[in-house]
Amino acid sequence: THIIALPPHTRLAKMDAKRRSSKRLSPAVITLMLALTTIMSLSSSLPMSVSAFTFTPVTNRATTTTTKKNQLFPKRTICNARMQKLNKITKSFDLAEILANEKEFNAADEEIVLSSTKKGRRKNANQNEKKLRMKEQAKEQKLEKQQFKQKLKKRSSSDTDDENDGNISDEKLKIDYENLIKKIDFLSYEIPPSLDGKRIDAVLVELLNKDDDGSAVSISRGQCETLLTNNCTFIVPQEEATEFRSAWQAHQKETGTDEESMAVPHSLIEQYSSPIQRKSHPLESSSILIYPSRQSLLSTSSSSTLLSNFIPPTEIIAQNIPLDVLFEDEHMIVINKQAGMVVHPAAGNWDGTLVNAMAYYLMNESPFGAGEFFTDEAKEEDTANDDVDVNQDDAVTNSISTLRPGIVHRLDKGTTGVLVVAKTSSALATLSEAFAERKVKKQYLAVTIGNPGDDQWINKPIGRHPLHRQIMRVVPDPNAQMNRSQLRLSTAVPKPGRPALSHIHTMHHDGKLSIVQVKIATGRTHQIRVHLQDHGTPIYGDDVYGLSDWNKALTGRRGITRPLLHAQRLEIDHPVTGENMVFEAPVADDMMGIIKTIWPAGEKIEF
Repeated sequence: THIIALPPHTRLAKMDAKRRSSKRLSPAVITLMLALTTIMSLSSSLPMSVSAFTFTPVTNRATTTTTKKNQLFPKRTICNARMQKLNKITKSFDLAEILANEKEFNAADEEIVLSSTKKGRRKNANQNEKKLRMKEQAKEQKLEKQQFKQKLKKRSSSDTDDENDGNISDEKLKIDYENLIKKIDFLSYEIPPSLDGKRIDAVLVELLNKDDDGSAVSISRGQCETLLTNNCTFIVPQEEATEFRSAWQAHQKETGTDEESMAVPHSLIEQYSSPIQRKSHPLESSSILIYPSRQSLLSTSSSSTLLSNFIPPTEIIAQNIPLDVLFEDEHMIVINKQAGMVVHPAAGNWDGTLVNAMAYYLMNESPFGAGEFFTDEAKEEDTANDDVDVNQDDAVTNSISTLRPGIVHRLDKGTTGVLVVAKTSSALATLSEAFAERKVKKQYLAVTIGNPGDDQWINKPIGRHPLHRQIMRVVPDPNAQMNRSQLRLSTAVPKPGRPALSHIHTMHHDGKLSIVQVKIATGRTHQIRVHLQDHGTPIYGDDVYGLSDWNKALTGRRGITRPLLHAQRLEIDHPVTGENMVFEAPVADDMMGIIKTIWPAGEKIEF
């Protein structure tokens, strides 16, 4: 009697097909061999019973141990449903029915394998997305710590004449930070259940503007971020809130005051709280927020660099800073802006700007007069308007006409070149209209990494980055297929970007770097830098949109720490006479040095 065990086509065998393919025969072949063996047995008059075909029923789908080597085929287990059906079919040895049954079970197994594979892929995608989110948060926290240390280093190096050129120890950093904190009075606020999960910067804005002292200064979220990045805001967690209250009440009894507005002692802040640097940090109910008081932030007696740069000035301070004047008359002035100069006062740069330098020049050196914005009458008019409830919610300046007098357009801090400024209100209106209607022709010169190509138009909208609000990006097409990183940023409904149009033309390419001429029809924030980055050829030296390795090499070899971008040419109609005027600014020396290495013959060509 020949004993043959029929190996089933189980789900496990289907999922592990690659590993078992060399050791397993298909069920259809097994069935044919079974039929042939039966015919041979009958023809040779050997007794054979159907009971010789044994099937081992099991409730699970795990495989049994391997059979002995002398068996013809390895013995496998199969499910109860298949075992019962095969026992019924083998009694009649109907080959067509056996093959149909096998095909039915194969289709069912394939569906199960396919569904399990899809579930596995979804699970892996969710895990990868979570890992990317955690890495992004870790990078943000690391960057915030580095920025805070750099600010402390700059602050200490400007206050002391150290022989080490600002290289200070960790102990010095700690002392400077402690002195900074001691100059601020801190208040406490217990987070109610209604604010559970709300961002810390939103709550800070409400608290700092709640007790308005009648001044025209409105503290914004951007200014609250300055407090957060400088470790001036703390949180007492829920677990230690009760102990903190008890310690503070005991301190109030010792000092003989029970006022709730009393400043929180610095010793309790160090003992029970921890600083918060992320502006998107979610608050928990019953935790205690410790924040600077509005009075200490607005105090003019504070000598801290942080506090002096935190509050915008009420008027422009004239500063004797040299200006390169290209053209001037009674209506407007055209300046060749130098690298490292901010156009107008803003958060973190309330003085030392082009507007501060222009105020001194127009009131003391200009042969055509100061214009309308820097006279005594203009100052009196601005003072009279301070009592009017206008523009109180402005995030930066609280008075656009005061801190941006005559500014028509702007250039980035590191960008050099032509900049036009109006001297009268009528000229300001006319020039602003010309820029808005795209009647102004602007041409730039840039040094890029790689070759952008010849005579190419880039027509891509630009908007703010959904996570890093200080930088811009090309807004992706909502109809295009997005990769995994883009899907992570598209959880919320994306805001459409503003139209941006740039024309690029490579003048020379040396194999690595290129000298590129750029013409823009629009004037979006960081437009040229963002378009060239998206094009795959970022500007050389750009620390925001460029390549860090190339930037480090540029700084190490040439000492250049800015994007090599120059506003070379500006064509505009005069705001009063209507005369077409063209202004050109020479390329800065540091950028020209790089251009000569890329294109030695370039100095003979007029850019």
